[in-house]
Amino acid sequence: MKRYRLSVDIGGTFTDLVLFDKADGVYHTTKILTTTDNLARGVLEGVSKFVSDFSQIDYFVHGTTSGLNAFLERRGAGVALLVTEGFKDIYELGRGNRLDMYNIKYRKTEPLLKRRDTFEISERIMADGTSSKVIDMTSVERVIAQVKEKGYQSVAVCLLHAYKNPEHEVVIRKAFQSKAPEIAVSLSHEIAREWREYERTSTTVINAYVAPIVKNYLSILEKETANRGLGNSLYIMQSNGGVMTSDIAKDLPIQTLLSGPVGGAIGSITLADSVGYKNIICADLGGTSFDVSLIINGQPDITVETNLEGFPILSPMVNIHTIGAGGGSIAYVEAGGLRVGPKSAGSNPGPACYGKGGTEPTVTDANLVLGRIDENGFLGGGMKLDKEAAYLAIERIASQLGLSVTETAEGICKIANAKMADAIRTITVSKGIDPRDFVMVAYGGAGPMHALFIAELLGIDKVLVPSVAGTFSAFGMLQTDIRYDTVRHFVSPVEDVEREDIERTFREMEEETKIVLEKQQIAVEDMIFNRSVDMRYVGQEYTINVPYEIEASGENAFDPYPLMNSFHELHRTRNGQNNPSGKVEVVNARFTGYGFLEKVTTSAIGEQTGSEPKERVMKKTIWNGIEKDTPVYTTQTLHYGHQFEGPAIVEDASSTTVVPSGFVVEIDMHKNILVTRKEIG
Repeated sequence: MKRYRLSVDIGGTFTDLVLFDKADGVYHTTKILTTTDNLARGVLEGVSKFVSDFSQIDYFVHGTTSGLNAFLERRGAGVALLVTEGFKDIYELGRGNRLDMYNIKYRKTEPLLKRRDTFEISERIMADGTSSKVIDMTSVERVIAQVKEKGYQSVAVCLLHAYKNPEHEVVIRKAFQSKAPEIAVSLSHEIAREWREYERTSTTVINAYVAPIVKNYLSILEKETANRGLGNSLYIMQSNGGVMTSDIAKDLPIQTLLSGPVGGAIGSITLADSVGYKNIICADLGGTSFDVSLIINGQPDITVETNLEGFPILSPMVNIHTIGAGGGSIAYVEAGGLRVGPKSAGSNPGPACYGKGGTEPTVTDANLVLGRIDENGFLGGGMKLDKEAAYLAIERIASQLGLSVTETAEGICKIANAKMADAIRTITVSKGIDPRDFVMVAYGGAGPMHALFIAELLGIDKVLVPSVAGTFSAFGMLQTDIRYDTVRHFVSPVEDVEREDIERTFREMEEETKIVLEKQQIAVEDMIFNRSVDMRYVGQEYTINVPYEIEASGENAFDPYPLMNSFHELHRTRNGQNNPSGKVEVVNARFTGYGFLEKVTTSAIGEQTGSEPKERVMKKTIWNGIEKDTPVYTTQTLHYGHQFEGPAIVEDASSTTVVPSGFVVEIDMHKNILVTRKEIG
């Protein structure tokens, strides 16, 4: 019997590993600096710290940033875009809207490819799926020759109305497989089978842009793990909250873009189930970014369309809002004022205190100077920090501001906290949602360090720090199932939907989903299917996904009112308002298939401790400009039932929880740290 279940999450600064050992029933975690020059090398080095014989790994899931980094840093593959003749400008024109309406310096995002990279194919599919012009194979062969001659590595095929009839796109792929098999081909009907030509084209182009890089990275990782004895499939975390095998991920790399942050959202659902909270703000603060998402009524807030770096993406994703704020965010002076981020020191050279040549002050340096981090106990003592280097780095900008070093350090942290609080307001207050109705789950290496200060700014009363907070996203990846999403264009006023038509559409998607799940070794009895529809008020542009649970009231009819009522309620929940008298229409039919995977849960601790918590040391720490002796606890000596008040610091091997005055700390039965605002009066 194989012994280990393993997950790996690559971040901008650290790579997190979580290992569950079936032999002792214990989770083991570690963090190592991310090897940005070769991500696979860092993964393998980290795994080898835990496991010498890879044949003992029963399950290996991985959150990869190779595609996201290539996209963000504009170092993707050279892409040729193939479109229907007469529509060469569709990608470059895009939409005429301004994403930042009141910014006079707004500039439209530079496309990932130029107009000269777009090639026309002589063919035409009509909106009803019929062919008005058979594909001209001469034009296809001419384009293939041009693509090969100009050295493109990848091709995005987005023909007009291919979402309705993909026949011509399939013909093009077969031609490339015959004449240029080395070139990666992305077909729009497989990536985003929806209407709206620009959005579908944008999504397909991004997939093609990162496909060769993700494929190369996963192929190297597959080869290296196989050489070390891994006999099972390598699983990749998806942006929609599920996993897929690496073979599928090579064809659908766009599904991996947010695979790291999504792991934390899924882990939060497991955590919520164990402690009884249903509405959660997930706050993931690492070295480079701050990622926030919502769990509403025990379910992740999933969007079927998102915008990344100014590009629309049609793909189900956990709705994550990201800003450039993290432990590595660099502080600087601009126009006489203190600024923090979004530029990050990353893992190389990293913050000044890492002692790797970094000289610019960061949020981590500020926390170290304030005494919130132990220079000798960082990462459980695995990494010694240089406090003097951090002090000197902050001193350089403090002198420009006319402030003391500690005043500047507190200013850095306060600015970072304010930016992170604003990020949470973006997904709550701006949508009519009150963050005070939620519990914040804080994780990531720096999340628990800032969570209580953010909670104070937002009026949140409870913050929950998981027992594996520093590696929580990797932990969440072990709580997932295989997932596959597909969609079909289906436009109709909700009261006019013909049951037989929509049932036929769902049956078609079910067959497609079964084939994909079977390719990933999922037995039919382990498959679970969900049907849903995208709905909107007539005249709106954006939709809300609603579960499809309609009972037939006749051969070709159903009662539309339960579906309409669900839409109205979801619209109110997500957006803070609705219009129950408004006309509603269906836009898309969606089908989601899950392949059940084994999961491991830890049992709660039995009895509460009767002892008092004992601090490891008393340490001088700066709180609002005043130096105070502050108790420092360690999670190794804290047990179920222990309680104490802030100010206090709780150290763990992979994270540090900073508790200011006015909060009470309690260790729950799962060894999570629950921090509650102290009642006044």
